[in-house]
Amino acid sequence: MRWIVGDIHGCLEQLDHLLETIGFRPGEDELWSAGDMIGRGPDPAGVLRRIRELGGRAILGNHEVGAFMTWSGLREKRSPALEPLYTAADAGDLFDWIRDLPVLVHLPAGNGSREAWLVHGGLRPNWADLAAVAARLNQVPRSPDAFRSDELMFAAFVRCCTPEGEYVRFSGLPDDCPEGTRPWDDYYQGSTLVVHGHWGMRGHYRTGSILGLDSGCVYGGRLTAWCQDTDRVVQVPGLAG
Repeated sequence: MRWIVGDIHGCLEQLDHLLETIGFRPGEDELWSAGDMIGRGPDPAGVLRRIRELGGRAILGNHEVGAFMTWSGLREKRSPALEPLYTAADAGDLFDWIRDLPVLVHLPAGNGSREAWLVHGGLRPNWADLAAVAARLNQVPRSPDAFRSDELMFAAFVRCCTPEGEYVRFSGLPDDCPEGTRPWDDYYQGSTLVVHGHWGMRGHYRTGSILGLDSGCVYGGRLTAWCQDTDRVVQVPGLAG
């Protein structure tokens, strides 16, 4: 079974609870993170270690982008919650892993399941050939400066954007997108399912071709996982306030 987990944000206890609830079988099941494994929660290094211990895979979220830029000296520290990661004995190894995480991943169909694209933030309106976009975004080894690229930043950070593909920093509800912008998925014309995280205020939702998995775990919401093979959604309580 292939399981995709929404934004964990350093909540290791909640991740372990979720894995126990779904009956995750290391070596048999496949685990993916939709990004933002780290961020505001209490154990960012522990979450990264757990995912790696289980043979899990992940895509870059905006919090991984920001943390790597800080680690590389491209910006000042902004989140005290990430200090346990920066000072961990294995920080260098963990950031080497983060550096080369993919940004946009195709998850093939199997056993009657629906194929999907996995991205943290969203897709640009003019990205017609997603395979070509993924090839550009996922090139490794990735230099620190590559984390500043326009396309990478869009995929990891977007919630609302213009029809031309300019995004704005925004974290509210979809109906409140700034003037001249709309939720990125309003522009999506493809039939392949797109699975994403990043929009905690929006919560877990499903439309015809879009599946959102960020249900605000670190804010007292829930941690959500989706099984691609069975189209099953499982949630556990998030971090207590």
